[in-house]
Amino acid sequence: METKSEIRKAMKQKRGSLTRSQCESKSHDICKRLKKLPLNERYKNILLYSPIRNEADTTEYFKYLADHGKNIYFPKVCGETMEFYRVGSLDELTTGAFNIAEPDITQRYDPDCGRALMIVPGLAFSDAGYRVGYGKGFYDRYLSQERMRENIKAIGIGYDFQFVTGISFEDAYDVALDGVVTDKREVFDYD
Repeated sequence: METKSEIRKAMKQKRGSLTRSQCESKSHDICKRLKKLPLNERYKNILLYSPIRNEADTTEYFKYLADHGKNIYFPKVCGETMEFYRVGSLDELTTGAFNIAEPDITQRYDPDCGRALMIVPGLAFSDAGYRVGYGKGFYDRYLSQERMRENIKAIGIGYDFQFVTGISFEDAYDVALDGVVTDKREVFDYD
């Protein structure tokens, strides 16, 4: 069985080999699938991310959400913690930790704002609902906070080759996702 670090290395390499055109096309297909999800109607608060290193780009989805009056939040890393802050425009994002576009510290997402749909990046996603990220554990720690997991539906997104079956790579501290959306499928049943 492959270890997380082996999966991380292989997926970084495979994703890194994609051309800009391939990333754009696959990201467009992911955003089309995201826009069709019935979850969009159920959640007023959406937690997105700023893509790096050929991650699926959610700009098209952001525009769709903004046009539909959603409250959109992006993560900001401060030391070992990550919080989400409301953004009205992508122009409000500036380069922050790990060279990732981040919001200013304005209105922070809190469960008192209402339930949220979180779109989670990753390097690999398992058919058991777990993900391999960059190894810092920001999303797992965030979702593990009191009241967060019960108020956030977390959906991983990535390219279809990042969805792996038959491999178990979760650790005790990992938080399972509620689903995964790729450019070719949606997977929501982890029972």
